[in-house]
Amino acid sequence: MNTPYLNRYRNGEFLQYMKDILKIVNQQDVDALQLTAQKNELQPIVNTINNVFQQSQASTLTQEIIALDERRDRAIIGLRAVSEAFTYHYDQDMAKAANIVLSGINSHGDGISRLSYQQETAILGSVVQDFETEIELKTAIMKPGLTKWVAELKDANHSFTNTYLDRVGQAAANPTADITELRSQATEMYRTLVDHIKAHAVLGTTKEHSMILNQIDVLAGQYNQVVENRTNNNVSDNTATEE
Repeated sequence: MNTPYLNRYRNGEFLQYMKDILKIVNQQDVDALQLTAQKNELQPIVNTINNVFQQSQASTLTQEIIALDERRDRAIIGLRAVSEAFTYHYDQDMAKAANIVLSGINSHGDGISRLSYQQETAILGSVVQDFETEIELKTAIMKPGLTKWVAELKDANHSFTNTYLDRVGQAAANPTADITELRSQATEMYRTLVDHIKAHAVLGTTKEHSMILNQIDVLAGQYNQVVENRTNNNVSDNTATEE
C-alpha cells in the first residue's frame, strides 16, 4: 500500500489530501464501520488548516511576495539572457565582457529562479555583492550597459526580503497560523484513522474497509507522483514558505 509523503506535500496539497481522505470515508456509513470517533477527531483539525490556509492565500502580503518573487526571477533570468546574447557581439571586447558577466552568474549555479524563497534570496544577494565588489565583474557589466539590470536585481531582491519578513511578522502575530503544528496533529489523527481501517479490514467484518484502503492507496500514489515529478524537475518541496 502506498504511504503518502505527508511531510513533503505543500500546504495546499496536504490540505486537499486530507479533504479527499475525509470525503472517501464519508461516502460510507461511518457509524456502521466504527470509524466515527477517528473521523471526528481529524475533521476539525482539517477545518482549522483550511481556514488558516485560506487566510494565508488571501493575504495581501502573500500576493505581494508572489509578485516580487516573479520580479526578481525576471531580473536574474533577463540578466543572464542579455549577457548570453552579448557573448555573440561582433565587438570582441564586448563579447569578452559579456562572458565574464555570464560566468559570474553561472558560478552561483543553475536554476536560481526555481529555488526555495530563502535559498534564492541568499544566492541573489551573493550575485549582487559580487557585481558590486569584484573589480573584474564591476568593469564587465559596464561595457555592455548591464548596470541597470544589476540594480533592478538588487532592488527586487531587497523588496522581496522586506515584504517576506513582514509576512513572517504577520504570521507570528497570529497564533492560529502555526500550520506546521496543525499538520503534525492532522498527520497523527490521519494515521490513527487509517490504522483503525486496516484493523477492521484484517478482521474482515465488512468489505467496505478494504475498499476504503484501496481508494487511499490510489489517492496516496497520485499525490506522491506530484512530489516525485517536482523532485525530478529540481523544484523545491518547501511547504509553508512556498505558499
